Amino acid sequence: MIDTKQFTESSMANVDKFFADAGNAFQGVEQLAALNLQVSKTLLAEMAEGSQAILSARSPEEMIRIQTNALQDAPAKAAAYANQVKAIVESSLAGQRVAAEAKIAQVQAQFVASVSDMLKNAPGSENALALVKSAVAASNDAYESANKAGKQVADAVEANVGKLTATASRASRNLAA
Repeated sequence: MIDTKQFTESSMANVDKFFADAGNAFQGVEQLAALNLQVSKTLLAEMAEGSQAILSARSPEEMIRIQTNALQDAPAKAAAYANQVKAIVESSLAGQRVAAEAKIAQVQAQFVASVSDMLKNAPGSENALALVKSAVAASNDAYESANKAGKQVADAVEANVGKLTATASRASRNLAA
């Protein structure tokens, strides 16, 4: 049975964890906002520079060349932005994932300990306890398999996006040539 001291300690630990997770999430949001502000500044500067170049063009062919050159870099810039966003999100989620996995392990250990305490004097309890431990181990294995499969899918998608970006960059360069 849980007493008042255990309840208070558990509640305080949960509150501390909540604020730590909230701080981690907020840090990720700050990084994304900073990235978006930097991208906006860069785009405005490039647009101003491109506008000046187009306005100073001496012929329609030169205007087209200027626009084509500007468009050639777009796929690579978009991919770089996507990679930066991905890195920020992965960093933010990694800390939360580690904390969640630790909490799950703690809850599972408490569950097995509680079941063990309930069954310690019951006849035949060894089999029931072994069954509970086996079920917990099976759920951990299933979680690990799902995580591994999810990572493989994410890696495959990332590789395909990289190939697509490279192909788009080559195609835009070929159009300009």
